[in-house]
Amino acid sequence: MDREEHTSQVKANKKLTSNVRLKPSCSEALQNELWGSLSKLEHRAEILMAISQNQRTSGRYESAEAYKKQAMNSMAYAQSIRKLLMDLPY
Repeated sequence: MDREEHTSQVKANKKLTSNVRLKPSCSEALQNELWGSLSKLEHRAEILMAISQNQRTSGRYESAEAYKKQAMNSMAYAQSIRKLLMDLPY
């Protein structure tokens, strides 16, 4: 995901959340799921970055870049979810 796609996704998320009002129990469950997803995406990014560094150390530069790109995409998705969570009304 490039920066432009990420920006448009964040804008789309804002549109979705601005008019959505969930039941409190549903809202809490959704928030819990989003926090879990955020944690998993951040963990995935950490693992992919470690693999990327390992690949680079081994001289596998193309593979290292591929893993790094996946890690960056995971972090971008995680940032979108974090932003969404921070913008949710409580």
